Amino acid sequence: MSAVVLTLIAPTALKEELVAAMLAHPPTAESGFIAREVEGYGHNIDFDSVVEQVRGHTLVVEIVVALPDTEARGLLDALAEELPARGIVWRILPVSAGGTL
Repeated sequence: MSAVVLTLIAPTALKEELVAAMLAHPPTAESGFIAREVEGYGHNIDFDSVVEQVRGHTLVVEIVVALPDTEARGLLDALAEELPARGIVWRILPVSAGGTL
């Protein structure tokens, strides 16, 4: 099985729901993941307030997990079912190496 890194970018208001859904997905809970708030920039950003428009960025949550490809796609299917049309952006990239030092 090939390993991948799945990155999710979502509105910060969805953080708790996303974390709960990911912990309910056994392969993801087993692998563990990182969730952090980051600043989102770009022309297609949906700003939540005038303050964000003035600053030129919005706060979003970024969640990163490494999983086998099939498990990552299964997680995406589960999230699409549980949190449909919520503006969650995702990317899958291959892992060429990994380990613990």
